Amino acid sequence: MTEPLPHDLYIDAVLAALLAAGMEPTDNRTSDTEINRYEGGPDAGCTTQLQALLTWDGDAPGLNTGEREDGFILLWEHPAEQWQWAPRGQHGVLNREPEFLAGLSRWASPHDVVTVVRELLAGRPAPEDLRDRWHQHTAAQAAVDTWAVQE
Repeated sequence: MTEPLPHDLYIDAVLAALLAAGMEPTDNRTSDTEINRYEGGPDAGCTTQLQALLTWDGDAPGLNTGEREDGFILLWEHPAEQWQWAPRGQHGVLNREPEFLAGLSRWASPHDVVTVVRELLAGRPAPEDLRDRWHQHTAAQAAVDTWAVQE
């Protein structure tokens, strides 16, 4: 059994909220092995980042296939300060690079993530006026900071 990652508790809370709302992703995973794409300079490509990838495919319940025929992804990364999203194309390839969601900060409340997913499933733009934070964000950020120092 692998040890939990510092962001797993948060992502689990997000997944529970999505499940309760009937909007569970088709697939999800967390990792600590993705190359840190935010790091430049001589260390570029040498360190890893924390990541969570949530995928809704073209068969996801409630998906407006007229707007997002092949689904979409939500992406949480550390050190990014916001969640990101991108529409999927055929065979799961992203149609473009993920873009930041102004309404979802790194530790957005699971309820706010549900609100964004509801809009994306419907084919509408994500709201930008969400500002609630997850109630355990301080402890989760401390765990992420400890991980980052050890990296």
